[in-house]
Amino acid sequence: MTETNLIKQKFKSAVQRGTGEAHLLMQGHPDLDFSALIIKACIKNFAYDGQCESSRIGYLFELIKLSNQEYKIKEAILKALLTPQKDTWTLTQLFELALLFAKQGDIRARQVIYDAFVSNPMWGSDWAGTYQIVELDGMKGLEFIAEEFGKRLSNNPEDWHDDDLIKYFQGKNPDIDVWATLDKQAEQNCFVKFHVDNVREITARQAAHSTRLRPVYKDIVEEVLLTKSRFKIWNFKDDGAGLNLIAERLATEKNRNNIEKLLLVFTQNEYPLDSNIILNLARHGANKKIRQRAINALQFLQGEEIRQFVIDHITTVKNPQDYVKGLRSNYQPGDHELLTQLVEKCNNASALESLVIHYQDIYRNNPTPECRGPLEALYNKHTCALCREHTVEILIDNGVLSDKIKSEIRFDCNEGIRQLYED
Repeated sequence: MTETNLIKQKFKSAVQRGTGEAHLLMQGHPDLDFSALIIKACIKNFAYDGQCESSRIGYLFELIKLSNQEYKIKEAILKALLTPQKDTWTLTQLFELALLFAKQGDIRARQVIYDAFVSNPMWGSDWAGTYQIVELDGMKGLEFIAEEFGKRLSNNPEDWHDDDLIKYFQGKNPDIDVWATLDKQAEQNCFVKFHVDNVREITARQAAHSTRLRPVYKDIVEEVLLTKSRFKIWNFKDDGAGLNLIAERLATEKNRNNIEKLLLVFTQNEYPLDSNIILNLARHGANKKIRQRAINALQFLQGEEIRQFVIDHITTVKNPQDYVKGLRSNYQPGDHELLTQLVEKCNNASALESLVIHYQDIYRNNPTPECRGPLEALYNKHTCALCREHTVEILIDNGVLSDKIKSEIRFDCNEGIRQLYED
């Protein structure tokens, strides 16, 4: 591989992860054309979780400006925006990039935003483009959106819209009576009326649902067993007495469904009774869900037998990331070598996400300079910028942030990471 190809391979990896290395490579090699790789990063959102991670727009726009190929890249972005998309977060990224061009006075970019919103609505994400339109044209933009949504409702009466955009715009423009303005427009435009009537109906339904009476349970065990919300069980917190009651019931429970629900509590809380109860369920649980939840519960329990169980499975099973969290309370010096090897062997984004979450938990619970190897391996491989922020924080806290990463974080796509930079 030539030096130029090697540099571009590094750039490709960096821009897809959103690290500042891309910026530094462009500064260090002004003679190279990186525009094709920038275009790929613009027309596909490479974030692991586009919904949760912060926007990469500022980061990408900096690279576009550095490239001296702005027109070429802009044309590719606008062409992609006019093409039907399948990924919500790629579509919103394209709208956001087009907005920046439109704010610079580009008339074509402005028109493409409107054309894409009208012509290529994505099922389940037909709101994409709305925030950019109201940012461009304020109340007139909102009226345009209301009319377009009304047209869609006239063709599909089962569709619906909530009041999120209206609330957002009202918050940004307190001097405008947004609802009054829309109602006035609705008097003259049947499509706007379809939309505002639908929004009011949906808002009323949501309010009625939120005020429904909550069930009353005789005790905390009954609540865990009868509640339908998995998240509520998973998020259960207690000062001790409730956990003991749930733990006692788990120790004697025979019903598989009940064991699954009771175990879920201890995937986020330490099991307060004999840890062998959890270890036995991890080994011999009646089904896969019971075994997996018991494995997750081992992260809060300490013991040589637990550690051996975890290590044996990490080194032998197909999906070792399912067992890694067991080292949170059972980490020993030298484990960093095994954890680094796991990252190097892993090429699955979902598995990498699990590893980074577990590694962060392990090294927050076990501060050590040894964290450098595993966490740097994840930094160099995973595309989640939100996870990268926590990774960099742990490296800093343990005094092992490398000069290379330190130089990159000032240009990272994550603003939180940029703020960690110190001269």
